[in-house]
Amino acid sequence: MILYGRYRSPFTRRVAISMRLLEVSYEHRAITTWTHWDDVRKVNPVGRIPALELDSGECLFDSGAILDHLDQVAGPTRSLVPMVEPHRREILRIVACAMGGLEKVVAALYERTMHPPVKVHQPWIDHNEAQARSAFAWLEALQPAPWLAGARMSQADITTVVTYEFTHIVSPWLIDDRTYPKLSALRARCNELPAFSDTLPVAGVDQADPQLPSAMREA
Repeated sequence: MILYGRYRSPFTRRVAISMRLLEVSYEHRAITTWTHWDDVRKVNPVGRIPALELDSGECLFDSGAILDHLDQVAGPTRSLVPMVEPHRREILRIVACAMGGLEKVVAALYERTMHPPVKVHQPWIDHNEAQARSAFAWLEALQPAPWLAGARMSQADITTVVTYEFTHIVSPWLIDDRTYPKLSALRARCNELPAFSDTLPVAGVDQADPQLPSAMREA
C-alpha cells in the first residue's frame, strides 16, 4: 500500500498512526496539493490528501473512509472503532468532537494565511477558535479509564492526540497544558509509542511552502 500526504497533515497522520498500530505496512509518499497538484489528482480527483493506494491499485481518499476500510480489514477484535454498540457510538462521538475542533483550527488558520492582511476577518477567526476551545474543553472533561473510551486505545485517542498536537504547532495560543492536563498527559503517553513518535510533524513553516504554515487539511 502507498499512503500519500505529509504527516504535517493531521488527517494523513491519523491514518499513518492507525496503520502502524494495526501493523499494516505501507510506503509513504509525502506529497502535498500545494507542490504536487498533478500527482495528488492522480490518486484523488478532488486533489486532496490523504489518499491510500491499495495493493490492487484502487485508491481510497478521505481519512474517515480510509480508516473505515482499515478497520474492516483488521476485523472486529482489532479494529480501532468497534463494530458493536454502544461502544462504537461512544468512540465515534469523541472522534466527531476532535475532528470538529480540528476543522475549526484549520478554518481559523486558513483565514489568517490564505488572505491578504487587509482582507483577514478577525471576527471569523475568533468564532472558529472559540469553537475549537469548546471542543478541547469537552474532550478534557472525559474520564480516561485508562484510555478515552475504555480499557484499550481506540480511534478516539488517536484523533484526539493528533488534533491536540497539530494545534500546538499551528495555533499554540489555543493550547495550554495547564488548562488541559488530561489531554497533555494523553499526548505524552501516546508519544511514547513508535506509531506516534515516528510520525511526529515538525513545527514551523514548511520549506516547500514558505508562505504557508503547511497544515494542511484534506483540501
